Amino acid sequence: MRPDLDAIQWPRKALFDHIPLDVIVIGRDLMIVEANKKARKTYPDWKDKKCYELFYGRKKKCVDCAAVKTFEDGRTRVEKTEITGDDGNTHHYTVHVSAYKDKDGKIPYVIEMANDITDQVNIENEYRLLFDNVPCYISVIDKDFKVVDSNDLFKQTFSRKGTRYCYQMYKEREKVCDQCPAVSAFKSGERSTSIQVGVDKAGNETHYVVTAAPLKKNGKGVDRVIEMSLDISQLIELQEKLKQAEREKVENERFAAVGQTVAGLAHGIKNILMGLEGGMYVVNSGIQRSDNTLVSSGWKMLQNNITKISTVVKEYLQFARGTDIKVETANPVTIATDVFDLYHALAEQSGIIMTLDVQDDIDDARLDAEGIHTCLANLVSNAIDACEFSDKKKKTIGLSCFEDDGTIVFEVKDNGTGMDYEVKKKIFSNFFTTKASGHGTGLGLLVTRRIVFEHGGKVSFESVLRRGTAFRIELPRHRLPGIEASDSID
Repeated sequence: MRPDLDAIQWPRKALFDHIPLDVIVIGRDLMIVEANKKARKTYPDWKDKKCYELFYGRKKKCVDCAAVKTFEDGRTRVEKTEITGDDGNTHHYTVHVSAYKDKDGKIPYVIEMANDITDQVNIENEYRLLFDNVPCYISVIDKDFKVVDSNDLFKQTFSRKGTRYCYQMYKEREKVCDQCPAVSAFKSGERSTSIQVGVDKAGNETHYVVTAAPLKKNGKGVDRVIEMSLDISQLIELQEKLKQAEREKVENERFAAVGQTVAGLAHGIKNILMGLEGGMYVVNSGIQRSDNTLVSSGWKMLQNNITKISTVVKEYLQFARGTDIKVETANPVTIATDVFDLYHALAEQSGIIMTLDVQDDIDDARLDAEGIHTCLANLVSNAIDACEFSDKKKKTIGLSCFEDDGTIVFEVKDNGTGMDYEVKKKIFSNFFTTKASGHGTGLGLLVTRRIVFEHGGKVSFESVLRRGTAFRIELPRHRLPGIEASDSID
């Protein structure tokens, strides 16, 4: 140590050389007057050099030199700096600059302590690189819902001039979003996930799955959350295209079926007309003979055939043009109960035991109550027919309604004739029916499938020949149509 530093009385052995940082002492002329053991190892040629020469290889002092400022005001400063080492690599330091005052209060020296944070900076840079290149939107949000940090993809997609809050960036709103996952994460301290619809800075609608997770906790709770959002816009678009394709497929099937069965319809009507002619003949014969019994019998024949032709034509026309679904708030159990009340007496007349099993606590849902009623009526009617053709002594039909993990389920099970492989292949085919001639058009299941599809659901079945059949309608709540958007499929 230089003689003029003897007054400092460094406890060199006990402290100065044992500090695990690069420590140097700088005079007012910015000449390095002393260095501890670690600094001497880092900078072996430190002697007779000024700090800016040693650290930066410069000929002039640095602009905004921290040492110069500390000489002027005596304040301690903490700065970060980068120095290129002899190996050509950049090293990062946190530097503390403090004044040493003599007994007169003057500052003959400043002390710089430099901590090498290169490894930490490199790790931070790596994490930042990962953060910015993750293929999803990432934002860090404080308790005021300000975005305090975000990755590049988020900035490119949502950052707008003059916006600071997440709800402004994501959705161009002026207040916190409804069902906000960040709000849930702040309150519960747990992760929260939801599907959201936002608006990017180009004004395009953007669908994304967002997970908000607590990022940092203080003594009073969570003070920041991180939101990671995956863009699913293309998936939503694909789903819409698939729905449209399915709609078009159903419509094409319907129109193709109409065209394919014009001849069959004409033939069926012709047969019914022959029945009408027969009834007229019986009525005329009864009138001529003044036989009221014969007239009554002929009139019943006329009524039955008129009813047949009316039913057939109406059913064909209804299927050909489609129907509007009228969505309203309805209770699934009520619909199932109404169908049961409508058919259980008819089933009993045919010697069939019909039961109803419903889950009482099912909440109301957005449904076309009349349409779902039609679907269940079709399935129950088919089940009654299947049981009537069965030779079993105990014939049963079970109608049930329950909810399973957000999906409303209706089931109709029977122990009737069941279906073989060939029938099961054709069950949803155009105008396919297993009923006797004049007792079915084959439209019931096609209508059922269309109505269920318009509700975002699916209809499936299992059947074993001579054992019975089970039909199942599944309606996920999140796919049910909106009340305000109950559009028809024309």
